[in-house]
Amino acid sequence: MTLADTYREQVVQSRQDRARKAIFMSRIVGLMLMLLIAFVMRVEPNLRSAFAEAGMELMTNMTGRDAPTQTASAAPAQSTLPRDRVKVNRGTAANAQSASASREDAQAQAEALGARLKAVKVGE
Repeated sequence: MTLADTYREQVVQSRQDRARKAIFMSRIVGLMLMLLIAFVMRVEPNLRSAFAEAGMELMTNMTGRDAPTQTASAAPAQSTLPRDRVKVNRGTAANAQSASASREDAQAQAEALGARLKAVKVGE
């Protein structure tokens, strides 16, 4: 092997090492930028909403549609009630009587089952 061949191999090896280092560092920098953007978006709600509005406007422009206009009558009403409350389906009086009867039947069945379970000897 001549000196020229050795030099050429060393140059190729050096370039490959630098390329690997550059790729590694680019991944580190990309990850850091992604974390920074995520942090800023989490902390700044105004910036987040501005990006969302810009994105929606861009999508409407790309599809060629007009943005929907929101009027006062179409605006969602702000409720003073909590969002995650339990809603009970209240039926008619006949439904209430049948529900009451079914509750009494279920209670009687539960008591009968409890009595049978007490009578069973476990572990003997």
